[in-house]
Amino acid sequence: MMDFTMLFVCLLAFMVIQALGTYVQVQQYKKAVRRLHKKGNIGIGSKRSRIRNNIVIIACDNQGKIVDGELMEGLTVFTKFKQIPDIIGKDIFLLKEEYEALSKKEKKQFKGHLQAVEALCNRFSSIENT
Repeated sequence: MMDFTMLFVCLLAFMVIQALGTYVQVQQYKKAVRRLHKKGNIGIGSKRSRIRNNIVIIACDNQGKIVDGELMEGLTVFTKFKQIPDIIGKDIFLLKEEYEALSKKEKKQFKGHLQAVEALCNRFSSIENT
């Protein structure tokens, strides 16, 4: 009986810690979206896998030039957003072409990046068509 109670308490504690961690991660996501949205238009993408998940947020100005980008990558709720310095200053349409030219394996790795860039490209294309 005591072993079952101890197991139940441990499981309950784990669930509470997991819920708190998830809450903190959602708050970090909201902060990152607000922070980047202040810099311009944003595109968001994600990649899910068994090993590493990621969320990519890219901000660009009204000319399609990337002004900032952040990536949250990892398995645990302790991961935080980190800047992606390699893409800053690039044109979203040229970056999309770069990602599309990657090998199938590399495309899989950069799926979240490509989704974020495509979201921005689609937004700019729909603005130009109106």
